[in-house]
Amino acid sequence: MHLSSLKLKEEYRTGESNLVNDFYIPCMEQSYLYQRSVGYFSSTVFLLIGPEIINFAKSGGKIQLICSPSLSTGDIEALECGYGDSSQWASDEILHTIDTLFSDNSLIKNTEALATLIKLNVIEVKLAFRKNSVGIYHEKLGIFSGNDEKVSFKGSVNETWSGWHERGNYESLDIFCSWIDGRDERQVSRHTLYFERLWNNKITELEVISFPDVAKSRLEERALNSIEDIDVDSLTDYFSIGNKYEKSKSSKSQNERKPLPHQLKALEGWEKQGCKGILEHATGSGKTFTALTALKSHLGDDGVAIVIVPDRLLHRQWADEIKQEISDVTILKAGDGHNRWKKGKSLKYFTMPGKGLGRRIVLVTMGTAYKSEFLKSISGGEHIMVVADEVHEIGSRENSKALTISSGKRLGLSATPIRYSDPLGTQKIFNYFGPIVQPPFTLVDAIESGRLVEYEYFPQAIRFTAEESEKWEDATKEISREFARSNRDDNGVPIPSPKLQNMLIQRARIAKKAEAKIPYTVKTVIENYNEGESWLIYCEDQFQLAKVIEALKSKGFSPCEYHTNMEGDSDASLEWFKKFGGIMVSIRCLDQGVDIPKISHAIILASSQNPRQFIQRRGRVLRTCPGKYKAVIHDAVMVPVCLESEPGQLSLLKSELQRSIQFSKTAMNKSGSNKLISIAIELGIDPEEFGLFDSAGIEEK
Repeated sequence: MHLSSLKLKEEYRTGESNLVNDFYIPCMEQSYLYQRSVGYFSSTVFLLIGPEIINFAKSGGKIQLICSPSLSTGDIEALECGYGDSSQWASDEILHTIDTLFSDNSLIKNTEALATLIKLNVIEVKLAFRKNSVGIYHEKLGIFSGNDEKVSFKGSVNETWSGWHERGNYESLDIFCSWIDGRDERQVSRHTLYFERLWNNKITELEVISFPDVAKSRLEERALNSIEDIDVDSLTDYFSIGNKYEKSKSSKSQNERKPLPHQLKALEGWEKQGCKGILEHATGSGKTFTALTALKSHLGDDGVAIVIVPDRLLHRQWADEIKQEISDVTILKAGDGHNRWKKGKSLKYFTMPGKGLGRRIVLVTMGTAYKSEFLKSISGGEHIMVVADEVHEIGSRENSKALTISSGKRLGLSATPIRYSDPLGTQKIFNYFGPIVQPPFTLVDAIESGRLVEYEYFPQAIRFTAEESEKWEDATKEISREFARSNRDDNGVPIPSPKLQNMLIQRARIAKKAEAKIPYTVKTVIENYNEGESWLIYCEDQFQLAKVIEALKSKGFSPCEYHTNMEGDSDASLEWFKKFGGIMVSIRCLDQGVDIPKISHAIILASSQNPRQFIQRRGRVLRTCPGKYKAVIHDAVMVPVCLESEPGQLSLLKSELQRSIQFSKTAMNKSGSNKLISIAIELGIDPEEFGLFDSAGIEEK
């Protein structure tokens, strides 16, 4: 092995040289040790399992790799606040990466090879963190060692396909050789000493830790007994460190995310409807990816589409999903503070048809999509495809103005597309997007297909105090009087006034904030909570949240809180809970756009009478994550003591039982609501009526 026999340049640049064939592979072939510091662990995995690395390992070569776990800003800020230590966070993140590898059947042989090399200490990995900083360790240094000779290099190249490949990023490398006297020799010496200090955690600004034992053990479950057992020919040639070093077309097709059977069936049904319709698919079914599959087909080489989302959180999530699935698309953002579309005639030109304009998507919030300035600026026509996420939201009085966009293909997405007590708004949605694509993908379908976990359901009858009962009865009488005064439409149907809507909301809060829910919560936690579980307690407002936290703390528990108006960093608090679990008391964190798959148990204290909301919230509790096989839902259900003395609670009882029965029907323990049904029968209510809602059933939120 003689590195000095290589004719190495002082520097290499993409386009001027082939970084792989001219530098990387020749140095690897003449070395016994490769020391490398790069970016993320997740971005280095695939390169470390190519055939050249296997051959390097078979000849006795070793690799020392230092990289950074892919922690978010919220992760790092939570670390700074003392929520756990770096090894815990790193272990959790690396485990997530490993589980992702295990779930990809097309890369199973590559994962086995990587696991084998780590198990046999051919590849030794350490993780680096910045101390007291939201930044990451992102240095790029490499050292090849062969006999008594070394080659070190520094530059912009990461250990990725786009870093090394001639058709990837534009990169450069500065090369230093130990056998060249002067600056080269000094640089190699400095780089070697620096890497040794880094490897041994001697750099003041950094913390370097060993690869987490639990992650290594998880990998070793898939490891082979020896390097000789690795079949190089069976590896997916993802980076192909060879003569061409390029991602082959066959590999690309193998590694692309593919639609699941229910998604393909939905797209076929949508196409049969003339590419118009609504996907009524349960939470967790992959509606976004289904829509992106349709978008990719529509966009072709020069297509244009408009994606409409209800809020800023989904706006950001869609932007990430689009970039991941349609990498060469140009996105024009509107809403969520993005105003570039307003400049000149940007939106008009962006949405025009034409060859050579590339694939384009306008990503807009509903709050911007309905404005006349936006609508007038669109170059509408059959060439445009419109996608609306959470399509039920677009049926409101204001948002429905966006349903005047002239387009060809139209696709709506929602687990519950029918608007509660708003037939007019619902009809607007169906008139524009078309009918529901058959068959819907239900919660049961999602559970049976493994998209959601099964769940147990435990409702508990909760009753008002005498004072709360009196408030409810008084509010009901006022609502009845206001309802009688309401204007009627042409068919004689009452038109609820803003005052009546507010009265209904205020009455509903009496039930949601019932005093008896606090001791019920404490009792449920004491009797059922186990260390290591992730419990969510869902509250109505900050006042109820504060009372729950105070009551739990008085019993020795250490709950955390999460809501948008909390003191401190709400994002860091949420990320901490996602990592470590425990008990989180929250407000409105189960509404659209917020996913906490780790939730194992939920106590629902504040549940809307709106079916869409409680169906959506249930779906988010059932999200899948590694190690989660079921969820448990505890539900505080309001029931009256006596309907003769509390007649105003009849509508409340019906809506509460409607929710409880619906939850029980799809639960593992289907008899969960039987006790409540017995109570209803004792109160003189016919169970056959449980499908009815309050005749004044106006959406509470």
